[in-house]
Order: sequence, then C-alpha cells, then structure tokens
Amino acid sequence: MSDAQLETILEHIRLSRRFDFRNYKRATLKRRVERRMIARKCKTLKEYLDLLVVEPPELEVLICEMFINVTAFFRDEELWRTLERNVIPGLVRDRRPHQEIRVWCAGCATGQEAYSIAMLIAEALGPELKGTELKVFATDVDLRALSVARRGIYNEHQLEPVSLPLRERWFVPVAEGFQLRKEIRRSVVFGINNLVSDAPISRLDLLICRNVFIYFDAELQTRVLSRFHYALRRDALLVLGKSELIPQAAEIFQPLDLARRIYRKQHIEGMLSVPERDPPPAHSPPPTTALPNQETPVLNQIHRDVLSVLPVPVIATAPDGTVALWNKCAAALWGKTEAQVVGKKLAGLGLVGLSGDLVVKKSVRVREGRSESEVSEGAIRVPGQSGSNALSIEVTALKDGGRVVVGLLYVAHDVTIMRGLQGDLKQANENLTGSSDKLRTSNEELQSSNQELETTNEELQSANEELQTTNEELQSTNEELETTNEELQSANEELDATNRELASRTEEMHRLALYQRTIIRSLSAAVVVIDTAGRITAWNLAAERLLGLAESEALGQFLWNLHVPALNRSLVANVRKSIAAKRALRIDDVRYELATGGEGHATLAAVPLIDGTVVLGAVILFEDTTRASLLGSENLRLKAHGQKPAKAPAPQAKKSAKTKTPKKKPMAARRKPRR
Repeated sequence: MSDAQLETILEHIRLSRRFDFRNYKRATLKRRVERRMIARKCKTLKEYLDLLVVEPPELEVLICEMFINVTAFFRDEELWRTLERNVIPGLVRDRRPHQEIRVWCAGCATGQEAYSIAMLIAEALGPELKGTELKVFATDVDLRALSVARRGIYNEHQLEPVSLPLRERWFVPVAEGFQLRKEIRRSVVFGINNLVSDAPISRLDLLICRNVFIYFDAELQTRVLSRFHYALRRDALLVLGKSELIPQAAEIFQPLDLARRIYRKQHIEGMLSVPERDPPPAHSPPPTTALPNQETPVLNQIHRDVLSVLPVPVIATAPDGTVALWNKCAAALWGKTEAQVVGKKLAGLGLVGLSGDLVVKKSVRVREGRSESEVSEGAIRVPGQSGSNALSIEVTALKDGGRVVVGLLYVAHDVTIMRGLQGDLKQANENLTGSSDKLRTSNEELQSSNQELETTNEELQSANEELQTTNEELQSTNEELETTNEELQSANEELDATNRELASRTEEMHRLALYQRTIIRSLSAAVVVIDTAGRITAWNLAAERLLGLAESEALGQFLWNLHVPALNRSLVANVRKSIAAKRALRIDDVRYELATGGEGHATLAAVPLIDGTVVLGAVILFEDTTRASLLGSENLRLKAHGQKPAKAPAPQAKKSAKTKTPKKKPMAARRKPRR
C-alpha cells in the first residue's frame, strides 16, 4: 500500500466523518487498514475504497479500529501507586477551601481509567468527599466506548485489578456484574472531545493522557502538548503513558518523575534575567556612512532638546554603540546622570531590563537595515515600589537626509499596567472558558438527566398500567382468599379435633411403650434387639445375667463384634446369616459356660423384623434351659432304674424386697473385633 493510496482513504474519512488522521503515524494506520482489507477479503485498495463508499457501516468499523480502546482499572500498577502516595495527597492538601478539584482523562475509552482516579481521590478526601466539588472529565471520540463508560458496569474479570477494599466500598452487584456507586458516577462526566480539533478543558489540576501520543507524529504531539499546557492551572500535573517518551514534553513541562512520565506545568516568568554586564561584541560593524566631520555630534541641538523633554526614557547612540543622548526620564529610571553614561558603550553599562540580545544582535539588524525596528521585553525594580515594572524597549535607526544611518534610538515604555490588564484579560478568558466548559458540562448532564427522566416516565406509565391490571387481579385474589379463609377455618377446626385425638393416641403410645419396656425387662429369657447393621438397640436384665454384659455397655455396640462367652462365633455367624436371608432361626440345645464355671444349656431364637420387604432388624431370645435339661437327664436315669420320674420344681416366689440377696457380678465381656 502506497502513501498516496493511504492518503485517499484518510481524506475520505475526513470528508465523510470529520475525523482528521493526517498527523497520525502512517505505519499504525496502514496496519489498521490492511487488517480491515483482509477481514473483508479485498485484494486491492480500490476495492476497499469502493466498499467504504457503498457500505457506510464499514467506515464506522474502520474508524473504531483506528481508535484502539485498550484500557483497564489501575493499568500499570507502579504508576497508580505513585499517584496514590505522592501526587493525590498534595492535590487534596494544597487546594483552597471550597475549590473544585478538576481532572481530565483524555482518551478514556470505556472509562476504567477515569473511575480509577476518581476512586483514589475519593479515598484521599474521605468524609470531605460530600462537601467537595470533584469533577473528572473523561473524553473520547468513540461513542460506543463512551456509552459503556457512562453505565459504569463491569464484569468480574474486569474488576480483578481492583483491590478488595475498593471493590467493597465503591461497587454494588447488579444483574450484569458490578456497578460503580452513584457518588463516583456523579463525579465523572463523559463527553466527546477530539484532541486535534476541539478546544481543551481548562483550569485543570491533573491531566491524564496515556498511550495516545504514540499514534501522533512529532508536529501533532507538539500541538496537543501546547493545548495541554494552556488547559492546566499553575503547577498542575500532566501524566503520559509509559511508552510515550516525548522530547517536547520536557521542554514545555518540568519532569517530576520521568520514569513514570509525570510532569509539572512550568511557570514562565515575565522578567528576563540579564547578566551584570554584556560581553563586548567581537567586532563592531562599520557604519553605513562615515560622518564628514567626526567632531560634529550625531544629533543637533534641536533634536537633543526634543528628545530630552519626552516623557519616556530615551537613549541615542552613535552607530558604534557610544551613548550620545541620555534624557531625564532615562536618568530617573536607571539612576545614572547623563555625564556618567555619555561617551560610553551602551553594552558596557549593564542596564537592568536592557537585554544583551537587544543591544547586540537586534541593534545590528536595525543598523544594517535588515529590520526597521526591534523590540525586547524586560523588567526593572523601582526603589520604593513593591514588585517590578515591565519594560518594552524599542530600537530604531536615526537617519539623515540621505537616508544614511547616523545612530540608534532606544525608547523604553513602561507596560506594567498593560501587562496587568493583559493578565486580567487572560484570567477573564480562562474564567470564561471554564464557565463555558462548566455550562457545556451542565448541558450534557441536563440532557442525560432529561433522557433518564423520559425513560423513567415511560417506565412509570408501563408500571401504572401493570399496577391497574394487578389491582384487578388482587381483587379477584381477595375474593378467592376469603373463600379459602372460610375453608381454612373449617380445616382448622378439624385439625384441632385431630390434634386432640393425636395427643390422646400419643399418650396411649407412651403408656404402651412403657408397658412393653417393663415386660421385656421382666422376662426371664434374655432379649436382644438389633437394627439392620447389627447395632444393639435393646438389652434386658436377663441378658445382663445370662450373657454377662451390662446394658450400658451393650447398647450401641455391634453384636457381631462383641465377645460373649455364651455366643460363640459359629453361633453368631448362623444368626447373622439367617437374618440376612430374612429367615427365622431356632437352636434348642445351646451349650454355654455358666458364671459358676459349669456347663449351661439354653434355647436361642432369632426372628427378623420385616416391614413388607424391608428388614428393620431382628429380635434374639436366649432362654436358659439348664434346669430343664438336668431334670430331663435325671428322669431318663430314673426310668432306666425303674423309679418314678421327678417333677419339675415349681417356680420360686419373688423374694421380699426386705431380703437382700447378693448380686452376681456379670462376667466381663471383652470387645473383640472379628476378622
């Protein structure tokens, strides 16, 4: 792509959309155009130019491609740390009471940078934020980026650089992500501003323009920097991008932190510094024409009288710089009499306010006819007055009738009042510009508020219609609720009756449960109840006596892991297998060791508890049959000898409560896990 072809596209953009890219760096613009040509599959620039003509939306896409909207919260963490610690505290501390803090973020893209500086200043102000007029002007030329910025809504990924305290203090969760609080959004004003063609925002305390100058050529960089210099208040700060090392910036501004591109506006004094004495010129240029009589004065007496009475300081010199006339006003201004200066070189007098540049270089140009007159500015301190008086000194040539230069005339004018008026005028212009900017900002805010009010009005109308519909629905619902209330009252009465019945049933169940527990505990056979996992849930007194384990030790333990002498491993395995198969088990002659050391006999029955098809556990009965077995053996023996069988002994009556029988100590049961 040639430069001429690129210029054709740039001219088309300038005429169609009034965006002037003529001073942008050509390499960057070429890459952007070529990228769009590849995306639209245009082989030649002519094809792409025709496409721009027939498809105006492509022109908008190309312009947005040239404006690279790359931004983030607190991008370049080191710079923001410096601003937070060294710049913003001074900005807040040095402001006058009730003075507005004004910041401009030029090229703000989608607004993260503008919100970042607003949050840091708000943090520095603290409680004073409510009483301080903080304005952060954020400008760009991309309308779509500004639309995103005005909403102030960002997702979780975009908020990663924001510290957790700032996120909790200045963001609120919304449906689309997180939104800046109103306090911050009200202080940031977004608007369109073209740095190349639009007027800058003035009276600024801080101006941030990062990664914009890298797309400008040297001429445009200088022009924009000059506008920034005008926009800043005295001693205000300018922050550029990390990759923007611009030589012109160090000439116009004073570098404070060159590594982070932080500059201060230089104050240009109106007083010129003049050395004590000007060095004499290397050679004095010869006069155009020598005087016919060297003894004749340069000026005749009439001229002397006229110049002497002039109300302004006047100095006349010969072509070689020798003072020939020194009027009264000059003597009063510089404090030297005519006798002290006449005949001496003007350059050697070292007059305050009379610059060496005027005495040497500019005087030579006037004497040689290259300039009709030259002017130099200076200042002089007058005794008895506060401050300095501004001087404007003009040098012109004195010519005779033949137009030959016979001398030079220096006239000093006191322009102090005029300079003051110029300063007042400049200040008034700045105030006017500031008021204009403020008015424009207010207009933009009013337009935005008006649009929001219109939108709110439409939403309220829709809400009113919805409320009317809802009211009708609520009336119908109210009637239904009244009917439902009557039904609920009837149901409530039924529930009261049911509750009374349930209370009676519950009391009966508690009584039955007490009967059941008492009966189980009073049985002479050992009763053990287990759940589906084999955990013991019931263990009566007979179980304590026959199996040798207290109830408090047995409850909650797994039957399969307990070591009970009366229940050997094979017997426990048969019980477990039978319960797993949902089958009842009965073993009539179970031999076990008695607490006295002898052999006992018992009957074991295991019955699974089944609810439908679900096994809930099992009941195990262990009944001691030692006496019955012994009696049976004795009867068999008597029959064998022809004797009458013995009768089973009658069960003993319960001993009196007063008779104290020694309690048998249950055998210690060892818990031994099965392998």
